[in-house]
Amino acid sequence: MGEYAAAKEKHGGVSQAARALGIPKTTFYNRLKREQGGGSGPARKTTPRQGSLSAEQLLLRHSTEHQIRHAAAELQEGRFIPEPEFIREIGISAGYRHIVERDEFEQYRGRASGGIVYWSHPKSIKEMKAQHVLR
Repeated sequence: MGEYAAAKEKHGGVSQAARALGIPKTTFYNRLKREQGGGSGPARKTTPRQGSLSAEQLLLRHSTEHQIRHAAAELQEGRFIPEPEFIREIGISAGYRHIVERDEFEQYRGRASGGIVYWSHPKSIKEMKAQHVLR
């Protein structure tokens, strides 16, 4: 069994394994597919140096914008997270306000009465805006 197949089995699925390895789901899925012989070329056996990071890991570690984009893409339908908790889950402490207020993230957030901003999957946000629970 290959590395990605083992990770998928250990963590119970592609999404969970990708999250545990710190890589996007699509990257994990493509590597798993390649490992199983269905990719565009042979899987290369490389041993990364200790302490080395992939480009994705580097972005997730040092780019606030990328961290927010990545976390927003992982939001689940039907689960609404208050913005302070969403930011805390990502691990950002400052310098994010100008990013979360961008138009590209409008689909992931909605404001309830009392001024509380919630983040969720775009379908859930759209649903609550249609019911006038969020604006």
